[in-house]
Amino acid sequence: MSAAADQVTGETAAEYLRMAVPLMSRHRVPATPDNYATWYEYVSGRNEGLTNEIDRLIDAKADFTEAVNAKLYRQYVAERDLSNIEQIRGNLNQLLSEIGATLHEAGDGARSFEGTLGGIADNFAKKNDLDDIRQLLKTLVKETRQMQSSTTAMQSSFERKSREIEELQEQLQRERKRAITDPLTGLYNRAALIDELHSAVGQMGEEGGQPPSLIMLDIDHFKSVNDTHGHLIGDRVIRFVAQVLQKNTKGKDTAARYGGEEFTVLLPGTPAVGAKSVAEAIRKAVASAQLVRADNKQPLGQITISAGVATYQGESDVMNFIDRADQALYQSKNNGRNRTTVA
Repeated sequence: MSAAADQVTGETAAEYLRMAVPLMSRHRVPATPDNYATWYEYVSGRNEGLTNEIDRLIDAKADFTEAVNAKLYRQYVAERDLSNIEQIRGNLNQLLSEIGATLHEAGDGARSFEGTLGGIADNFAKKNDLDDIRQLLKTLVKETRQMQSSTTAMQSSFERKSREIEELQEQLQRERKRAITDPLTGLYNRAALIDELHSAVGQMGEEGGQPPSLIMLDIDHFKSVNDTHGHLIGDRVIRFVAQVLQKNTKGKDTAARYGGEEFTVLLPGTPAVGAKSVAEAIRKAVASAQLVRADNKQPLGQITISAGVATYQGESDVMNFIDRADQALYQSKNNGRNRTTVA
């Protein structure tokens, strides 16, 4: 596929949307948001690395397995999310400009038609001859039909543009969500956590003066899980812990995957004692689970996590706040794991 320009028109963007789905179906690629973003990028031709890799896989008649699709998304698409958002926003702006131009043309046409009707009315008042009046009526019918045709074309154009706008708005929403989401777990990613931290610190006054607390969590002995059962099982363990975090957070709480097997929970307006209680609930839920392999029903053994809790103390840099929670986490690790330490 040839390289495409960075900025595409609204019609081209809509065409990409129409092209991606049949290709995915042909190569048995599940229609997930991440896969859809990958193949949208592929048909656009603007991502040379992705284009070459998918072409190579197709030539080799390779299967687009879950692992292959995830790797394509992570390696070639995930890091382009922010630029994709800007491009889609540009496409929306262009569509809106085109609709504005159509409205202006419609306004000119309507004013012209109004002038024609006014002239015909004046002539009716002056004409007494039946043939002259009949000719005026023919003119009126002609002008009315022309205006009707113009209005129909305009309506069709509006409907087409509206569909394109809806499609692009939906894609923009997906791109925005993808830019702040960890693809494996569906939790917020590290960048989103940092944004939420800044927001929580800035809104301390709205939370009754209580500073936020942060929990850092890490899966104990995770390397041995990967070494014993493989990375696919390791990914499932990570997803399981993410689900436990989601069940034990609510309201303005934010659960995020910080990286690898490490997670965070941000608790706005929560003192250390409350944050420790949440950390312990999560830790106990994980430790009490009896996980088994889906393929052979063999138990994975007990999965445990260690946790560290810190409460904001006015640090000028939120990274120092995160570091205190991280140090508390490693105290838990050094003291035997499967426990919670408050900084």
